Amino acid sequence: MTNKSNAVLAYDWLARVQKWITVGAFVTCLSFIVAEVILRNVVRVSLFGTSEIAVLSAWWFYMFGASLGAWERTHIKADIMLMFVKKSPRGMAIVRTVSSSLTLFLCAVSASWALIYIDRAIDLHRTSSYLRIPMIIAQAPILIGLGLMTFYFLVQLIDHVLQLTGKRPVEAYEAGGE
Repeated sequence: MTNKSNAVLAYDWLARVQKWITVGAFVTCLSFIVAEVILRNVVRVSLFGTSEIAVLSAWWFYMFGASLGAWERTHIKADIMLMFVKKSPRGMAIVRTVSSSLTLFLCAVSASWALIYIDRAIDLHRTSSYLRIPMIIAQAPILIGLGLMTFYFLVQLIDHVLQLTGKRPVEAYEAGGE
């Protein structure tokens, strides 16, 4: 058994928490959607506020699912250039480093916009239409998810820079992902 550093343990723990939040949000969203469909189509009544809770939990599901994709490095990416340099480990390392840099930059910009969005939402004290749930609960996962993605893309960039500088072996190209 290998001893993991505290940083690696914290990194793995964060992913486990994200998985639980993602699953919880998915189950909540799905439960309210199924309940509403059954109530509307079988019982012919509508339960007050189910769509609000479904949408709120969907945001948590989407953003935490996206951040898990960044953690697992299974997020959508355009690695067409890797097909042309797959025989050259150095070329792959260069393409990956440039790609990771751009991804990190764009995600950090999006996270900064999310911070402005959240700041404005806090100032406005908006609530949902029916249940009067503070909208910050539905908007917070945007900032949290983008913040987590920015962190994971930073870790990925560091990994790719280490590969480029020869401090780590370059991972082989695999179609459909890294």
